[in-house]
Amino acid sequence: MTYPELRQKIEQQLAQLPPDQLSLVSDFLDSLSGKSAMSQRPLRRLTPIKRGTKAGGLLKFAGTWQGNDLEDCLRLVKETRSQAQF
Repeated sequence: MTYPELRQKIEQQLAQLPPDQLSLVSDFLDSLSGKSAMSQRPLRRLTPIKRGTKAGGLLKFAGTWQGNDLEDCLRLVKETRSQAQF
């Protein structure tokens, strides 16, 4: 599908949506703009904290997540992790 055809199709779809769904489309487009702005920010590299402990020490924190930003944190991890090379 060419760019003009795609734009025409989207315009036709938008013309048929009720106002509440148009609001959802607007929110989605805002999130796309925010995502591209976020991906343009350089990431800071931090040195790992090494204290001689084992990963098993983290088990005491299992199931203790507090807050409502878990989805945001998981999304950030997925967007910023590098691909494994084998």
